[in-house]
Amino acid sequence: MFIIITADSQFNNYLKLLRMKAIPTLLICLAFVSSVFAQEPYQHPRLTKTWELHNGLKTTESVLYDPSEKVLYVSSINENPWQKDGNGYISKISSNGTVISLKWATGLSAPKGMGISHGSLFVTNIDEVVEFNLKDGSLTGRYTHPKAINLNDIAVNQEGIVYVSDSKGDCIYSISEKKLEILSDSPEVKASNGLYVKNGLLLCGQNNRIISVNLKSGEINTYIDNTGGIDGLESVGLKTYVFSDWSGHVYMVEPGKEKMLLLDTTPLKVNAADIGYNRSDGILYVPTFFNDGVVAYKLD
Repeated sequence: MFIIITADSQFNNYLKLLRMKAIPTLLICLAFVSSVFAQEPYQHPRLTKTWELHNGLKTTESVLYDPSEKVLYVSSINENPWQKDGNGYISKISSNGTVISLKWATGLSAPKGMGISHGSLFVTNIDEVVEFNLKDGSLTGRYTHPKAINLNDIAVNQEGIVYVSDSKGDCIYSISEKKLEILSDSPEVKASNGLYVKNGLLLCGQNNRIISVNLKSGEINTYIDNTGGIDGLESVGLKTYVFSDWSGHVYMVEPGKEKMLLLDTTPLKVNAADIGYNRSDGILYVPTFFNDGVVAYKLD
């Protein structure tokens, strides 16, 4: 009996030792599996990929859909996003993702946000805004301001007034009467990026919020909080917005609600820069910056 009990005790102790060694190993395995899954890209069921285009695009920063012609304009920085090298260009793309004109407009340094007003395409180009004729891509104007540093996004209201953000500067600008003028130099608008105009409000994406600038009174308020960084900003419903954060995330958000992840391509090291949106067909366009392309998704 003594021998049997002793053997059982030794066996039980051996089992306990195995358990003690197995638990940390199991935890390590679980952590590894979790990290692997955490590194997988994510696409929400509401998104369906419809096409992807590269084909000569280079450092794609912004996509703008033109509903009148049903075409896309894509800005290619062509490598350095801050250097005045003159090698940037704008491409004209069909709505189904084929190239109409790869270098529709050229001679830019770091083209980023775009907007259409009165038959012209306006493009930010580091410390200036450049205007091109939509009919032939010819250069028709250049606009700058002494305080302009890194002009980034553009939004246009129904009257055709062009609004411009400065992601490294202190001001938001507007273009009227062929001049780039300060719309607001309030500390609240400092370092704004993505812009969208809606119902008399200029919505401005910042580091962790969207602010609203009342275009009549100039009053500034926090419109949506706790967003994280914002690059592109689009409206996809009455009070529903989609924004990108450049690193590779795209979110949907409404005032008073938590943001919802639509897309995460960060595990693939694919960026999500200044997004565009085709409202009539519900198509979201994501420029992939250093991945040199544009991806289109149907948003249901």
